Amino acid sequence: MKGRKYNMFRLSWAIALAFTIALLCGILIVTRDLSITNDTFKDGVAQAKIVDSTTNDALAGAKELPPANESINQGLPEVVGVLDSLTRADHTLGELGTQLQALGDALQSADAPLGGIIDAGASATDQANAAAVPAEQIAHTLADADAKVRALAPLLDQSLALGQTIDQKLRIALILPVIGN
Repeated sequence: MKGRKYNMFRLSWAIALAFTIALLCGILIVTRDLSITNDTFKDGVAQAKIVDSTTNDALAGAKELPPANESINQGLPEVVGVLDSLTRADHTLGELGTQLQALGDALQSADAPLGGIIDAGASATDQANAAAVPAEQIAHTLADADAKVRALAPLLDQSLALGQTIDQKLRIALILPVIGN
């Protein structure tokens, strides 16, 4: 009987020891998981601060977009005016070249000593005609730039709206209470 009590006593100590070891292992696992969760949360908070800073920078830059857009819109009529002036100048230079050629022909047939003047007029005509091509290219380049600016303006407005939405959502996320540490 005494041996049976002793065996029961040993068995109860073995069970208590096994439960204690299991409890300690469980506590260690929970502590490790809490530590990992805490580190992950801290990293998330640091990332949120970086995103908040980046969003603030983006919003500050986005606030500069409306004045730039307004400047572009105000400058476009001037660009169109320059294009119109260049087109008229190109046309005028072409007419001038034609008229200089006609004048050169008239002077050449009228007086032989005016040959040097006629040659100079022909040279001026060539230069005027050569200037017409770059002026036309400039007009086309400015027209292309105008089209690109008009396409860019709505995209800039959309970027501003998206930046403001992100900022609002991040600010709400930062207001939520911190769980844990």
